[in-house]
Amino acid sequence: MRIKRTALTIGAAAAALVVGLQSPAMASDSYHVMNTGDAFGGGIFDYSGEAYFTEHGDILKICDTDADGYAVKMYVSLDDAYGATRYSFTRGGEGNCATHRASEGGAYNLPENRYIGFLFCRYKDGHESECRAYRFYNDY
Repeated sequence: MRIKRTALTIGAAAAALVVGLQSPAMASDSYHVMNTGDAFGGGIFDYSGEAYFTEHGDILKICDTDADGYAVKMYVSLDDAYGATRYSFTRGGEGNCATHRASEGGAYNLPENRYIGFLFCRYKDGHESECRAYRFYNDY
């Protein structure tokens, strides 16, 4: 009985190790984090907004993370961040987020095996500032 219990424990530990080792690698290939700049120079981790793009399902979430009077705005384009805009959206108010995904159809369903560009900016009174450009290959 003791040998059987030990064998089960070792088997469970090995399975957990394999699953644990695969998950981060798989996630890093298709999950991307972006941020805006911050005009106040609060350091490398003090951003006005954060965004998360998951290739599986083309899920794009933007969040305003700073009570600075600015909203955040994301532009999504094909090939690079400065191409023709496929869609854009804005979210304001610290802690508020907005999400779009492929299941909404139309412009939100991004093409596979192509680069997708993102331009993520602070936004106030119709003007963008502190923009950062990103580009990821959408192969899922």
